[in-house]
Amino acid sequence: MRILHLIYSFNTGGAERMVIALANSQITHHQVGLCIINDLYSPDLLSELDDRIWLFRVDRKKGSRNICDVLLLNWYILKFHPDILHVHDSDAILYVPIRRLYRSLLTIHASCLPLKGIGLYDRTVAISKAVAHATETRGFSLPQVIYNGVPTSAIRQLPRVERSRKEFRIVQVGRLEHTVKGQHLLLEVLDGLAYPYVTVDFIGSGSSEAWLMERTRELRLEKKVNFLGNRSSEWIYRHLCEYQLLVQPSLDEGFGLTIAEGMSAGVPVLVSNLPGPMEVIGEGKYGYFFASNDINDFRRKLEHIITYYEEARQLASEANSHVVAQFDFERTAGQYINIYNRMLEER
Repeated sequence: MRILHLIYSFNTGGAERMVIALANSQITHHQVGLCIINDLYSPDLLSELDDRIWLFRVDRKKGSRNICDVLLLNWYILKFHPDILHVHDSDAILYVPIRRLYRSLLTIHASCLPLKGIGLYDRTVAISKAVAHATETRGFSLPQVIYNGVPTSAIRQLPRVERSRKEFRIVQVGRLEHTVKGQHLLLEVLDGLAYPYVTVDFIGSGSSEAWLMERTRELRLEKKVNFLGNRSSEWIYRHLCEYQLLVQPSLDEGFGLTIAEGMSAGVPVLVSNLPGPMEVIGEGKYGYFFASNDINDFRRKLEHIITYYEEARQLASEANSHVVAQFDFERTAGQYINIYNRMLEER
C-alpha cells in the first residue's frame, strides 16, 4: 500500500507527533510519504522520520495563493501516486484537483479547527469522542474515532522511590501558545504557592515564548521556572518519569497526547476539565482535573496533589495500565491500516 500524509506545517504539536509515529510505523510494511505544504517545519522533527519515508516540501508561504505552489503540490502527489491520501488539515484537499484519482481520509485533530472541504473526503476520523461530537454539532457527519496513541513500551518509568520533601518538579509539554495551552495559568498558580520548593519546566516553543518569559520575570519566578525549548520525542520519553507531576492547563484541547505520555511514564497528571483531556483520564478515574481557566480551583487541586502525594502516585499506577490498554500506539496504527483497507475495498 502507498500512503501519503499531507499537512500544512510541521512544527511542534500533537498532530505532527502523531504523523511521525504513524509514518514510522507504516513504513515497515508499506510505501509512505509526507508532503508539507508551507515553508514552516522543524528540522529536528523531520530528523525523527524514518529515512525510508519520501519527503516532499512545497515551501509555500503561509496564506499564499500562488498557482505554482498548487501545481507543485499536485505534481508531488502524482509522482508518489498514493493508494491513500491521508490529510491532516481539512481545507488542504481544496488545493488537490486530482483528488478524485485517490482515496482520501481526513484526521480532525481539534474541536475548533476549520472544516472547509470536509465533504470532499471519502472518510473522516476524529482523535477523540469530544472532537467527533464537536464535528457533528457543527452540522457534519459523525466521524469515526481513532485515539492518538503513545508508544508505551518506549516510555521510561523509574522505580517507585520516596519523594524528596525538598523538591517537587512539574512539567508542561506543548506549544507555547498560552491562549490555547494555558501556560500562563500555571505561572499565576505558582506565584504565591504555599510550597516554595515547587519548580516548573516548560518543554516546547511557540509564539508565546517571549511573553511567557516576560511574565515569569514580572512574577519573579526565574529561579522556579525553566524554558527548555523543543525536545525530541526520545528525550521526552526518557525524562518524563523524572517529574513528580505533569500539568496540562489547556483552554482548548482535542485529546491531550502529552497527558497520555505522562500517564504511561507513571507520572500523576493534572488537567483542565475539557472534554478531550477528561476522556484521556477516564473522567477523573486516572488523573486529577480542575475547572478550565479557574486559577483558584487550579491552585486547590495542585496543593491537594502535593499534600497527598502517595494518593497521586497510586492513581498514576492505575493510569499506566489504562493507557497501555486504551491508548497504546500499536492499536492506533492497526486501526488506521484497517480503515485504509476498507477504503480500498470500496473502490
